[in-house]
Amino acid sequence: MTLFSWLLVVWLAVWHPFHVSVCDVEYKPQIHALQVAQRMFSDDLENALNKTYGTSLMLDEESTAALRDSLIQVYVQEHLLFKADGRTLEGRYLGYEFEEDGVWCYIEYADVPPFTSLEVKSTILLEIFDDQDNIIHFKWGEYEKSIKLDNDKKWGLFTING
Repeated sequence: MTLFSWLLVVWLAVWHPFHVSVCDVEYKPQIHALQVAQRMFSDDLENALNKTYGTSLMLDEESTAALRDSLIQVYVQEHLLFKADGRTLEGRYLGYEFEEDGVWCYIEYADVPPFTSLEVKSTILLEIFDDQDNIIHFKWGEYEKSIKLDNDKKWGLFTING
């Protein structure tokens, strides 16, 4: 890489923020559960909650912890949807944790029998960024695949063969 290319990459990283979330999805056939971990940057989630629900919440403010907890739960469950073989799944929100500059949110979908297709809809942070990318990683045993969802493509499909 030339010095110019390296400087350009550094400049873009510093002056042009990227907008991406990551969702790790794993199917556990032995317990018939779909386990989901959704990661977002803390400041982006804070902005999305405030815009969506008309609040002025600060995620690191302990005096609003109860409101923060309930809004994060509602937001994630409204903006992340799954269908297994065409059947909409109902998840149980397990909670969240802060990690450096991000937030991990956890949901488990129980009583999900083995399936051949998994549809996912992610509208996470799309209301605040036109260039938002939501990366979905899906794993079931040896099967692993990733897809990118965004404002133009909100639904994705994983097809499991055998």
